Amino acid sequence: MRIAVVVGHDERNQGAYSLTLDVAEWAFNVPLAAGIVQDLERRGAVARIFERPAGVGYSTAMAQLTSEINQWSADLVVSLHFNSMADTSWAGCCVLHWPSSVRGNMAAAAISEAVSGAVGNRNRGAIAQADSWSGAPLYILRDTSCPAVIVESFFGSNPEDASRGRTARDSGELAAAAAGAVYGVVTSW
Repeated sequence: MRIAVVVGHDERNQGAYSLTLDVAEWAFNVPLAAGIVQDLERRGAVARIFERPAGVGYSTAMAQLTSEINQWSADLVVSLHFNSMADTSWAGCCVLHWPSSVRGNMAAAAISEAVSGAVGNRNRGAIAQADSWSGAPLYILRDTSCPAVIVESFFGSNPEDASRGRTARDSGELAAAAAGAVYGVVTSW
């Protein structure tokens, strides 16, 4: 079993920002990715962190990233993010997958349930999606040769949701929950 763990965004373009946590997605998810890889390896999986190259355009960076993952022959790609929006009432976890991917849907449902349980927030579930909410293609879902999911663990704009997300990450519960769900679903295929 080979699991590619992707830290969403990159060091130069770090993604959504949480005022509550005083951190952007990329910086928040770097230690989370390391914890997930460590837990997966403890379970006997081969896991590796991938990051999109910084300093090139988005389409080029995603083409390079998905090509590198495909060459590595991953069984599942797990891309780590968190949501944020002006409306601070939104809370919860969801996991995106490519619309026609049966295994992506299975992984998304299992990971969403496990992650929302670890964070203690609403499970918004598995969501089939081909484009981002802004309309850009979700290259990581579309262009990888194996199932891929995008994990949105919580809303960084919601103070309670963000605080619970940080607590779950810092305690190791978030990494353990995500790794356990990934391992369980991939071994069931």
